[in-house]
Amino acid sequence: MERLKQDIKTGQFNRLYVLCGEEDYFRTYYKKSLKNAIMPEDDGINFTEFSGKGVRENEIMDIARTIPFLGERRLVIVNDSGLLNPASKKKKSSDDESEEESLQETSKKKDDYGLADFFAEIPETTVLIFNEEKVNRTSKIFKAAAKYGYVASFNPIPEKEDGIRRVQGYVAGKLKRENVNMTNGAFRLFIDRTGTDLRTVFTELEKLISYVYGKGVITEEDVAKLLPDRIENKIFVMTEAMTNRDQRSALKVYYDLLRIKDEKPVMILAAIYKQYHQLYVIKKLSVEGMSGADILKAADVRSDSDYIYKKLLRIAGQYTYAELEHAMKMCLDYDKQFRSGKIKDVIAVELVIVAMSSREKLNL
Repeated sequence: MERLKQDIKTGQFNRLYVLCGEEDYFRTYYKKSLKNAIMPEDDGINFTEFSGKGVRENEIMDIARTIPFLGERRLVIVNDSGLLNPASKKKKSSDDESEEESLQETSKKKDDYGLADFFAEIPETTVLIFNEEKVNRTSKIFKAAAKYGYVASFNPIPEKEDGIRRVQGYVAGKLKRENVNMTNGAFRLFIDRTGTDLRTVFTELEKLISYVYGKGVITEEDVAKLLPDRIENKIFVMTEAMTNRDQRSALKVYYDLLRIKDEKPVMILAAIYKQYHQLYVIKKLSVEGMSGADILKAADVRSDSDYIYKKLLRIAGQYTYAELEHAMKMCLDYDKQFRSGKIKDVIAVELVIVAMSSREKLNL
């Protein structure tokens, strides 16, 4: 990203940029920043933007070759075209290959030249930007883009300690520009409810900044009031209630998920299964000498926090292996019954909650 910042600051632009990766907040941010730096707002004549997989290579090349009209540059942006993510070629039968070779011979001159070749010949007056979630780094076209242009990869920030610190830096920068503070407790709750997805982080942060306008500080109470809890957190609370045999609280969380967050029962059932599977893995690996962070990773828990590990380990310790296996099997059995029409999905989840919050009655 430093190279992008430098180009925007100096006004010295590459002819080709590839912004790629699943983290779309900064991908979109830098696409807009490049556009604003390269192209005056009122210059619609020299700006073209393509979106979707319907765009053809020839369309892009034709526009990119065009000399800018009464302007310094022509800007072409291509969004999620799939052109830099060509699928691997499948094996064809000998008849298919012979037919294809014949067609290729008759149209060789016409079809051989493409974007992979054009990247080396982009006019000095043109800036071409590809904004693509997925790319095939082994493909000819991507390799050509990397050779003749600048590739910036934007990957999701992992929900680990290092990732959380990165997000904290972004949040702190935004708050400083807005002259707003946030307490440490508020930030911990904020991350707990948003995760590390930057689009969610900044959307919810804007909401909080507007809410505390005039007060100047974001508290835990503000976060709790404005930000919805994630389903993972609700499922954790529900599982903890079942572990403590607090059936009423567990059912209340379930009904809140149905009523307030409009979650589907089948998704809640899947989340309960995942929670019990995580507890089973944590219980099993905790006696094998692995670190807490490694155990959380093996259990597919989106955190490497020692606090989270100890909390899950404490809950896992209140179950036997047989009870955890029974909980997982029960989730799978009720899922099958629901899908076969033998039971309603709402009732399937209720039965799991009632059974697991009344474990003393289970004959295991």
